[in-house]
Amino acid sequence: MKILYSIGTKFAGGGIGNIAHHAVQGLYRQSMLQRLLCGAYVPSDIPATRIRALGWPDRVLRKLATYDRRRWLWQVQNVLFDHWAAHYLEYADLLHVWGGYGLHTLKEARRRGMITVVERASTHPRYQARLLNREYARWGLSWSVPECVVHRAVTEFAAADYILIPSDFVRQTFLAEGVAEDRLLLQHFGVDHRRFISTPAGDTNHPFRVLFVGQISIRKGVLYLLEAWRQLGWQDAELWLVGLVEPGVQPVLRRYAGLPGIHWSGHMPDPAVCYQSADLFAFPSLEEGSALVTYEAMAAGLPVVTTPNAGSVVRDGQEGLLVPIQDSTALATALEQLRAAPKRRRAMGRAARQRAAALNWEAYGDAIAGVLGQLISIKPHETTHLL
Repeated sequence: MKILYSIGTKFAGGGIGNIAHHAVQGLYRQSMLQRLLCGAYVPSDIPATRIRALGWPDRVLRKLATYDRRRWLWQVQNVLFDHWAAHYLEYADLLHVWGGYGLHTLKEARRRGMITVVERASTHPRYQARLLNREYARWGLSWSVPECVVHRAVTEFAAADYILIPSDFVRQTFLAEGVAEDRLLLQHFGVDHRRFISTPAGDTNHPFRVLFVGQISIRKGVLYLLEAWRQLGWQDAELWLVGLVEPGVQPVLRRYAGLPGIHWSGHMPDPAVCYQSADLFAFPSLEEGSALVTYEAMAAGLPVVTTPNAGSVVRDGQEGLLVPIQDSTALATALEQLRAAPKRRRAMGRAARQRAAALNWEAYGDAIAGVLGQLISIKPHETTHLL
């Protein structure tokens, strides 16, 4: 079994590049990796002889794209990588490509008779666009994604045999958009248990502390967390917000500038110590694939208050509490309940740590190898949707 793995960003460089690294490790361990195609890469345990990278054009475009609020340069980079990858495509049993980077590559792989899989780490792009457009307007802000980007993503889904997704929440958004269930492959992400560890019981020499890690943005639901904090009116507790503030959101954040107990920590390259010093983790996101920070908090032994839309593996009442999106009152109630019940909170933290134990990155890589290997071992299903 030979697999080509394609991702148009920096492999092993954080974000989806880090997720891809663990997946490719699994393929390499199982002797299934034929070639990795990527924009650039950080040296790792994957031999350089198995990697082909676009190189400096990718690095230059990604750097310039960070200054492009309208995201057109990201699209240019995606298309450039896709054409490059299609040109260097080798025959294999299966092509795995990350969404947004592979329309022409998928078509070329199909022409050569390969099984094709596109991975989407977030919700269906049409669901995502509708939700975020409404939410930004709700706060008097504007947000848009070019229609060509959405169309390209949807066309990739149609061009692939299968779509790999990270959570049941994402699955529901695809089903709602008419994607056949037998084309969806669900595999949760993982977490590094050596990096994220729990604090010994009783080591809480600080006020009651709620932690949020992620971009301080509309999409992450931070404004609802701040409103919940205002409703609670706690004078003897702390809310730590760890992450960069989304450009343009500062005027809305000023409404909550004077609330007691809030610590704006900014971006931290390694937030592991923040998890260890918190009492619970709050993440009221409006839309995610499967938020990695929820895995990290669970591995650190924290009960998690989140939403179904975070795509997490938290089960309501077991490893934490689930609240509806856009509901600051429900969020405040959940935080108050767990603060008032330390024994329950600690039991949830232990359950979270135990549940996260099975979701390590090595198991994730092996699971990806197993899923893709199974596709190769069976006859691909007949399709009428393909281009």
